[in-house]
Amino acid sequence: MNDGWDFYAARVDDQPASIFVDLGACREAPVDALPWMAYIRLQMNHPRPDGLSSSEEFDALASIEEALEKDLCGDALRYVGRNTSNGCRDFYFYTAVPEAWETQVSRVLSVFDGYRFEAGTREDADWSTYFNVLFPGPLERQTIANRPVCDALAQHGDRLVDAREIDHWIGFADPASADAYVQDVAALGFQVRETVRGGADGSEVFVRVWRRDVPSNQHIDPVTLALSEAASRHGGSYDGWECGVVA
Repeated sequence: MNDGWDFYAARVDDQPASIFVDLGACREAPVDALPWMAYIRLQMNHPRPDGLSSSEEFDALASIEEALEKDLCGDALRYVGRNTSNGCRDFYFYTAVPEAWETQVSRVLSVFDGYRFEAGTREDADWSTYFNVLFPGPLERQTIANRPVCDALAQHGDRLVDAREIDHWIGFADPASADAYVQDVAALGFQVRETVRGGADGSEVFVRVWRRDVPSNQHIDPVTLALSEAASRHGGSYDGWECGVVA
């Protein structure tokens, strides 16, 4: 796998889901040479009560994924992601040769006793499954972006339990939109730290707002999602957050 892979939580068919996806594939997709989507639906043997994978089954599922990627992938087949939900793990690929897909999968999985699965293909030249099922939306991409910031704080000795002032940057095309946004998020307790003009003619506006919060994933995700949704309402773009380390 390349470095572009990441995961996020979602809901699929109103069930909790964990999606692991090659984010870098979006820069190439759709690939004309790989117009067929190929899938494997694996029934997990020891799912959690919520339908997600358990620590008890982690090693077995990792071995299955490694075997599938090693034995099947190549120039004519690309692995793009998986969805774990409702007691199943669905693996998604794109291929140039859909013939004998079920036979190839059966050969790889035959060494893993006790696992039930189904496999199939369908034509998907637009890679709609990749974009509509696996690829995260704007709000999910923000939760992915929050994770390395929290990790960096932890690496500097921050236990991520103390509230402190956290700054957030949001960009707008014009001052009126920025002013409307500031009034909107003020109701959530955010205050303006600074406003900066940008763009060739100075018409763009970048607003930095702050509020005291805890910078852990559990706490920061809903904060950034609220700010991002408010930015979208006013035609703006949320551009990330920063704070000091509390060691």
